[in-house]
Amino acid sequence: MADRVTRFGVSLPGKLVERFDRLIEDLGYSNRSKAIADAVREFITQKRPRSNGKATGTISYLYDHHVSDVNKKLVELQHKHETSIKSTMHSHITHAECVEVLIVEGEAVKIRELYGGLSAIRGVENCKLSILK
Repeated sequence: MADRVTRFGVSLPGKLVERFDRLIEDLGYSNRSKAIADAVREFITQKRPRSNGKATGTISYLYDHHVSDVNKKLVELQHKHETSIKSTMHSHITHAECVEVLIVEGEAVKIRELYGGLSAIRGVENCKLSILK
């Protein structure tokens, strides 16, 4: 059974609406409603990931591999959370910077623990958790 659609009004600054309209056109949306529904789902998923139970998503991070022990600490943490990590991808961005993407699945609390641990490692410059389900 499909969800019932609810209409509501939203007040936004004009420039923000212009930027939003350009973006949704570039992305191929046929109307604002679908784009706003997708944005709300993303907002809810990212801001209120399941506090317990299963979760699936990605953790991506940029790091400077010249920072002392960063590679060792990353590998140790990944091995500690091997049951949550399903796959990894590594790419060299510059001579010093690397990006890694982890596909994660498992207990949400463990995934958030892994994300927190990665974010705290000296040399990790940017870390993002994206919960998809």
